[in-house]
Amino acid sequence: MKTILKHVLLILAFSLPLSVLAGIKWVDIGVNGLTCSMCTRSVEMSVRRLSFVDSVVMSLEKTEGRVYVKQGDPINLKAIAKAVVDAGFSVRFLRVEFVFNDIEVNQDGSFLYQGQQYIWLDYKNGSAKGDVSLKLVDDYFLPHKESSVWKKRIGDLSQKAFHVVQG
Repeated sequence: MKTILKHVLLILAFSLPLSVLAGIKWVDIGVNGLTCSMCTRSVEMSVRRLSFVDSVVMSLEKTEGRVYVKQGDPINLKAIAKAVVDAGFSVRFLRVEFVFNDIEVNQDGSFLYQGQQYIWLDYKNGSAKGDVSLKLVDDYFLPHKESSVWKKRIGDLSQKAFHVVQG
């Protein structure tokens, strides 16, 4: 019986998608301008067209959505924001749920995921454990007023790296 249980556990462990073990679990998007169910549906369908998107759950009440990504596919965060804009709305925030198993975060808060560099601005050594919600603070993912505050604080928000804060 123990042998069967071990085999079942091994099969389950090897069948888990890699992004569940490390990386992005989902992406939350805040959308400005959602006023009706048709607006919500428009954003949902625009985001669903992205090849790496598995499913989208929108909330008109909260004016935001959760994007579940296909396991193992490269994720393009700019494409999610662009899909919202292409649907006729603006992005209020973009937040990713990271699982930091097997992702090394340097002392300065920088880390790589899928070849893209991230800079964790409020990183405290040891805070990259398990599931962590990170908000992107680059121009492309925030309203102008909020991105201006970040620009004053840290300078150029170049797109050579994504700048994130916990929360």
